[in-house]
Parts: sequence; C-alpha cells; structure tokens
Amino acid sequence: MTGSFALRVALGVGFLLLAAYYAGRWVLSRRDGPAAGWGAGPAHASHLVLCAGMAVMVQPAMDPLPAPVWIALFAGVTGWFAVRILRRRAPAGELHHVVGGAAMLYMVVAMPGLPPMFGIPPAHDMAGMDMAGMDMAGMHEMTTMPGMTTAAGAGTGLAVPIIAWVLAGYFAAHTVRLGARLVVAPAVAVAEGPAQRNRSPRLLGACRILTSVGMGGLLLAMAGWS
Repeated sequence: MTGSFALRVALGVGFLLLAAYYAGRWVLSRRDGPAAGWGAGPAHASHLVLCAGMAVMVQPAMDPLPAPVWIALFAGVTGWFAVRILRRRAPAGELHHVVGGAAMLYMVVAMPGLPPMFGIPPAHDMAGMDMAGMDMAGMHEMTTMPGMTTAAGAGTGLAVPIIAWVLAGYFAAHTVRLGARLVVAPAVAVAEGPAQRNRSPRLLGACRILTSVGMGGLLLAMAGWS
C-alpha cells in the first residue's frame, strides 16, 4: 500500500507540474499574444483543466473543489470548443479538446474510481482495517468529505467499459501523432535565454505527450476496474 500511495503522490505532483506549465503559457499567451511564440491560449487553458483534474483523480487529497465544480469545468471545455468548431471559429484540429473534455467528464460522471492496485484501497475496504494500532474507520469519512474526491461516478452504474477503451485508443494514437510532430519540431537555441527556451515547441510537444499518456493511462486503469 505504501508503494501505491507513493505512486499516486508522484503522479499527482507530475500532473500538477504540467498544469502549472500550461497555466504559465496561457497567461503569457494572453499577455504577449500567440505571435510571441506562446501558442493559442484556449488550448493551454484546456490542458490546464485536464491536468488539474487528473491530479486530483490520482490523489484526491489535493482536491479543493467538490465534484460538481469539476463536472462544470469539463463540460465547459467540451462545449466551448465544440461551439467554436461548429461556428468555424476554430480549426477542426481543436476537436481533440472536445474529446479530452468529454473523456474527463465521462470518467467523473460514469466511471468508478481508480482500482486498489493503482493506489489507496477504496474507503469501504479501509473502514475495517486496523494498521499499526491505528483505527482506519475514520478514513471512510475523510475520503467522502466534499472536495476530497472527484470519483463522482462510483456506483452510478453508467460506466460502459468499451467507451473507455475506445477513448484510450484515441489517446494512444494521439500520443503517436504528437511524437511524430516532436521529432520534426524546431529547437530553440540555448543562447537565446530561458524565456525563449520556455517557448520551445519541443518542450510544449513533450508536455502534451505526457498529458496524452496520462489521459490514456487513467482511462485504461478505470476501464479495467469498471
């Protein structure tokens, strides 16, 4: 259990670091504009929401928000990009953000939480445990406090595993596509300074690959448990 808890913490911190990177690019894109090399702000905002959501899925103790707020955020990302595409104010390539938002919304609303082998055992399994003289019954109440978990789909019976598998396949293909782009992406010379290096297409591409792998991994973990 200690090892799996450490894995949750490591993944949670990793997703938060990705979220911080996207937040920085989003702020700078709004300040300096896409022409300055920071990329499209809406795309960064979308990845920010997805990475923050993945962080609290693997480590619920990091979650400051109740599940309905996350549902609204993911629904907002999905709907906003869908409307932009339908109104032809965004390229069809932004359909990826619709899929990403819908996948997070599906995981929160329909799918059960992460399996015990992925992290901490479910609260109902921990309630009767007595470890090192500690009464673990109180852990059940802690993990069901508002804002402590986004596993809103647990027990809803809405999960259809094939949907998760299809979405995971999409993110696998998306990761391969991003990897191919990363190979030919231009590098930024070190001599140009840290600000220019942060705008590197390769750094952005690597972060997007990690985000895509994280999404696919969560979908596979939940699909195997549902």
